[in-house]
Amino acid sequence: MNTIHPHAAAIALGLLSLASCVEGPETAAPGAEMRVDVSTGKDRRPDSSLAIEQAERRLDAGREIAAARQALSEVLADPSVTPDQRDQARLAMSRVLEAEGDKEAAIAAVESLLGDHAVGEPWPLQKAAERRLRLLVTGSEEKPLPEEPIDARLASPFARALARYFPVPESGSRELTIRVFAFGGSREVSDRLRTFALPTAIRSLRQEACPRCDDQVAIDHTSSRTDSWAQIPAARPLLGSSLAVFYFDLGNQRIPARYDADLPLPTADIVARLERGEGLIAVRERGGAPPAILIAAPRQAQLPAVEEALAAMSELPAGPVSVPLPSQLEPAEIQAVVRGSFGRYRVCYEELVARSPAAAGSIPLTFAILGDGTVADAAVDTARSTLRDATLEQCMVAATSALRFPAIGKKTTVVYPIEFSPGD
Repeated sequence: MNTIHPHAAAIALGLLSLASCVEGPETAAPGAEMRVDVSTGKDRRPDSSLAIEQAERRLDAGREIAAARQALSEVLADPSVTPDQRDQARLAMSRVLEAEGDKEAAIAAVESLLGDHAVGEPWPLQKAAERRLRLLVTGSEEKPLPEEPIDARLASPFARALARYFPVPESGSRELTIRVFAFGGSREVSDRLRTFALPTAIRSLRQEACPRCDDQVAIDHTSSRTDSWAQIPAARPLLGSSLAVFYFDLGNQRIPARYDADLPLPTADIVARLERGEGLIAVRERGGAPPAILIAAPRQAQLPAVEEALAAMSELPAGPVSVPLPSQLEPAEIQAVVRGSFGRYRVCYEELVARSPAAAGSIPLTFAILGDGTVADAAVDTARSTLRDATLEQCMVAATSALRFPAIGKKTTVVYPIEFSPGD
């Protein structure tokens, strides 16, 4: 049994205002009719935009699929449409293909659309296309991971081992181009470990080989990290000449088997190893190109531990390498679940503030996470609490008892302090 004290993650919960943000164009309810008076100038959009919108409304309502196909085909055949209109029509055509029962063609249509746009250059429908690809392939849409700034000042042993895949020209322009594509994972972790700090590694190695040399090599380094595998189609034209890094877990970062050709191992083999509770590192050599690298763990919170093992390697492994992982829940996993229940805790606190506007203080919660992820024995540590109110405590205990954590097959005991402040 493990006891975790996530004191560093104490939470300040105040009265929060909520705002909703909606991506993409506003659309009416399925089946709704849109009335536009073109003659009075109330809608000046080109006919192609109207045709696309009408087709999308037919698809929303699940009717007149043939008419939607015809309208979109005419738009795509029109050489005068704008690039954005063409992208919108192509994305809508994938919906037509799905409605007609050809899911594979629908997936291929979105992959083709993503592949026609350069990686790293945002375009209006990029997020919508990525969400649609994830939905078609997996049936769900995961939230993107936050991007973190890059500040790699040192190089890991593994970065030094990778340097040989980027030889510096000994004559001519003396310019070196390095491209790194990472699908998933955390930029903050990679930067902290300096896992892929290739420019630093290359310059360090050259300085060690020739301390007196005046090295004037110009290194053009591009590092692109996307939130998941959904950018693989867009990156594929450049993957053959780039370092490719794939992060894989059994949750949101599980890469579909249709992309096996891009991975160092088939997904079936990866899943089989992860289901045994171990982390996994695999590297696939590629002729005339940098290798493809796999960093895999059963749960997303365990990926940093696997990457840490990779960063410490002084040479590329010849075959798959298993990485022992702690079996207990990571503090970050517990924090993520508790923080995801802010709404429940806020209701408890707001009820108290309505009775006592100046109420503030800390409530340490104690609870046990059972092997199946459910919560037992939730309580307030009254001896350490600085905010005593029986109604609040009952509400907090009820909210905690409803939490659900990853199932790891063993019990974990948690002490979790939550701070309340009406001014925050």
